[in-house]
Amino acid sequence: MIQQRKMKRLLSRSALLLTAASFLTLPLATSAFAGKEGVFLSDSVYFTLDKVSLSVGAEDGSLRFSLGLNNHSDGIVDFNNYGVKVIGGNGITYTAKLNEKVVARVKAGETGTFKFTSEVPSNLTPSDLKVDIFRWNNNSTSDIGALSVESAMVETGQTLEQQAVINLKEIDTTLVEETLVTAKLGKSYKAYKDGVWMVYTDLTLSNESNASVKLPDGLELNFQDNKGLTYGAQFVANVGALLPEQPVTVTLQAAVPASLDTNHLSLLFSPKGKVKTTLLGTLNAAKTFSVGRLNDKIAYPNKDASDALNGLVMSTSWASAVQQTDGLHVQANVTLTNESDGIVTVPNLTGEFQASRSNVGVTSSDNAVRSAYLSPNESTTFHFQGVVPASLNADALQLVVLEKQSAAASTTTGTGTGTGAGTGAGAAGNTDNSKQVASLPVSVTSLAGAGVAGEATTYAAASAYKIGDPFKLASTNSIDSNMDMSLVELGMSVNTDFGYKTVVAKYKLTNKSTTTLTLPDFQTDLTNEDGYTYTGVRQTNVAKNIAPNTSYVLNYSYMVPDSEDADKLALNLYDTNRLAIGSYKTEVQPIPATGPISVYPFTIDFDDYSLSATYSKDNSYSYRLRLDLDVQRQAQVITDANFSSLVFEVVDTEGRLLSSKPMTFTGQQRILSGVQFLEFNNIRSEQITSDSYFNIYEVITTPNGEAKRLIRTIKP
Repeated sequence: MIQQRKMKRLLSRSALLLTAASFLTLPLATSAFAGKEGVFLSDSVYFTLDKVSLSVGAEDGSLRFSLGLNNHSDGIVDFNNYGVKVIGGNGITYTAKLNEKVVARVKAGETGTFKFTSEVPSNLTPSDLKVDIFRWNNNSTSDIGALSVESAMVETGQTLEQQAVINLKEIDTTLVEETLVTAKLGKSYKAYKDGVWMVYTDLTLSNESNASVKLPDGLELNFQDNKGLTYGAQFVANVGALLPEQPVTVTLQAAVPASLDTNHLSLLFSPKGKVKTTLLGTLNAAKTFSVGRLNDKIAYPNKDASDALNGLVMSTSWASAVQQTDGLHVQANVTLTNESDGIVTVPNLTGEFQASRSNVGVTSSDNAVRSAYLSPNESTTFHFQGVVPASLNADALQLVVLEKQSAAASTTTGTGTGTGAGTGAGAAGNTDNSKQVASLPVSVTSLAGAGVAGEATTYAAASAYKIGDPFKLASTNSIDSNMDMSLVELGMSVNTDFGYKTVVAKYKLTNKSTTTLTLPDFQTDLTNEDGYTYTGVRQTNVAKNIAPNTSYVLNYSYMVPDSEDADKLALNLYDTNRLAIGSYKTEVQPIPATGPISVYPFTIDFDDYSLSATYSKDNSYSYRLRLDLDVQRQAQVITDANFSSLVFEVVDTEGRLLSSKPMTFTGQQRILSGVQFLEFNNIRSEQITSDSYFNIYEVITTPNGEAKRLIRTIKP
């Protein structure tokens, strides 16, 4: 059984007595100056109630107040002649204990202030309580009047708070007098971090005495669940000296089992090693845990009223969870908005995707370049992404946002608790954390309903897209924020000899910065409406860098089955770590039968063409194709030796290849506007027919061989 502390009276009767004729005693409380409620001893001497604070813990409550003895008479009033008690709504009285040693005699024209604490049941409200003042009459007492706790709290705007009042003298007997420290809970979080489930709780400590104090080593803090099991809590950083009237917010952490039910969690304060027998205070932590929903806006949690983060509002503004072959791809945007009138700093945030009922956690960082400050009404967005096991779905996932603390914030001088997640005593020694920087939770958001949920296909979750528009990519280290990327062509052709089709995609990358950038490496695949995925293969040779204010084209090819219509495709982009950076709905572009054709960044129009056959001395024939071309450059894009080429193939009526001729867009034999002749040699006489035709392909070289895209068929 937990021992409850015995109540004892600290205020004793003084040997000094005041002459009864000195006062006109009024038995009831009446109005004092400026409308304040008062208990009058005479027309010039009265008591008032100030600085009232009613705190409730998990099992007990505490009423703290200051009683003012206002002496406007010509003589001295001795407070030793009077006593104070607290009366509940049911008439039960509770002892009021004087918190500090003060001079009892109040001189003429002065006001004496006497601070009291009374332990009361946690179920009492301010309307239930009154502060009763009585007079000592030798060994008896007589009531003078009572002051309303509710009226005093309403007057000063005070509300009922959940606080624990810890008397440090019960732990440290070397203290000369009673030293009270109040503890109030802030927000709490349950997070899976570094392979361990942890509970983090913000705790505001206030020193109610007149001198600086330190938390004694003998103070132990524990979390307790509904089964009575306790888990040792420790301060994340050392707690220094607590100054009078200077609340300090610190963070507690405790390792807990994954099955812990936070709906029945309490924080216990006890002497070291006596959590099962003696409690100094308790707090109900259950209501401090909050799991937000998508688009919920919350004030950014600040530990200091003067913190440069005041006025910052955060929300998980978007999330998506999409099943792919390697797992469930999860993405989320966390938006910070400055709703204050001043400039605020942008905190250093990371994300952790965790499964609320499994030991799964995936850490994500957003290292995008952003301003260190936000002006009024300005916003910035962090993008987090990860891949979790395919067996999970969005309803089981949470996003924990953590702030990386500065070294100065995570270490202070003084007696307190070192960083750690052990299960031992709560306030153990002076641990040097100067080389440790903690990342602490600032929000937990459920991803239920993210995007179209985990069971949806990639195509259904992809964003609408128009070919040629810049992609709206998620932040990534692989692609510089000054690099624009877009899809400029997507075509498909049939490879009849091999029984499959080839899709060729052209990506334009533009350097918008004033310096040379490295050409990014990225991965890509296509997914159709039924969920079938086709991996992209990048062209073999590419440039390493891209100059400022220039564009470069990269080619990727995709091998798809002959049955693929490619009219509904999702184009998926990934960084080098295979984390999704974008998904877009698209479809292959049709091949025009007449008019100009596009080989980005060029357009080619066949104004005229003719075919003739000639006989050679070696008894072979050749075809001669005369072309009148109009070649135009659509955009100023770099074309080098790595650029794609054209191949002209002569095909007979049976579809057999008779001969081929390549042409390039660079070099001496490049394709130009005007009349050009192509010779197709070594054709046998039996292959010469009037029905032969020409296929023109765009060809790119990949590690898997040549990928061809049919762009035009010419039939003379």
